[in-house]
Amino acid sequence: MSREQAILSQLDASAVRGDRPEKAQAVLQEVPRLALELASLEEELTRATSDAEETLRAAARHLVEAGGKRIRPTVTLLACGACGGPLRAAVPFACAAELTHSATLLHDDVIDDGPIRRGQPASRVLWGNAVSVLSGDWLLTRALELVAAEPARSAALPALLATMRRLVEGEVLQLSLRGSFEATEQDYFDVVRGKTASLFGWSAAAGAWAADVRGQIPEALAEFGEGIGMAFQLVDDALDYAADPELLGKRLGQDFLEGKATLPLIRAFQQEPHVRLRLAALVDGKDDGAAVAAEVIQAVKRTGGIEAARKLAREHTEAAMKALEKVPDGPHRRAIAEAAQHLTERAF
Repeated sequence: MSREQAILSQLDASAVRGDRPEKAQAVLQEVPRLALELASLEEELTRATSDAEETLRAAARHLVEAGGKRIRPTVTLLACGACGGPLRAAVPFACAAELTHSATLLHDDVIDDGPIRRGQPASRVLWGNAVSVLSGDWLLTRALELVAAEPARSAALPALLATMRRLVEGEVLQLSLRGSFEATEQDYFDVVRGKTASLFGWSAAAGAWAADVRGQIPEALAEFGEGIGMAFQLVDDALDYAADPELLGKRLGQDFLEGKATLPLIRAFQQEPHVRLRLAALVDGKDDGAAVAAEVIQAVKRTGGIEAARKLAREHTEAAMKALEKVPDGPHRRAIAEAAQHLTERAF
């Protein structure tokens, strides 16, 4: 199987996991050169991590080469095509988006004491927390260097710096709330806008900048990206209480076991305040983890927290689609739209 065929196979496999597999596969196949440029992205990711110190390179590549959905860079490529640009022009920006995302995962695993990432031991497990943090920092600098070398840097670089600031602020806010289970819905949305939606927004707008488009269209793409970023995280947080653990790749309830109160849990607190007390006892080590986890998951299901998260995800997706209407129609825009629907409708 050629590299291009392998990429197409990966895209098809991802599409099949949604609720609309035939349509998702069809629109992806309609996009000229998408598989080829995604293969170029993988080569660019390898080159981008080739000149690091040996230990940093090993820790960074361990994560980057483990795969992942490549959602953000795919959005960048499609946005460039939708704006009339050659997809190849967007590959450096797509690479920067993926490196930035990978850096946040390296940092998250240290903060959360995460043992597994993408089905393998996390970098922090193999090389230690210090190396994992420094590898993440190094990836952020590489992302900035890649963008700074491009003709569209005057638009893309300040926006990426602002995005990195929002990523850090979102992480710090989440960390400040961790373990207390006192987060409000506003706190939750502030975290998601910083940690997840901001990079989706930059990734989408970067495609327009790579196509040498400025003004209303990249602004609309940024709005679109932030919308699907919010939807993506809402569905992810719902899946933490309702997915098949084998498909999810982690045990259910992992978020609250790490002290994070996401929207489904916050909604459960509103209707059954005693759930917060049960979790406080768990954090204090006074109760059995497995028993409390099962009780909390049932409370979230009983109080409609999962459905509430999915409903809000659909609302954010609808707003994102409205913003996307400002982008010229064609196979690239249709593929972006279908990707957004797929993210929102991921099957439990």
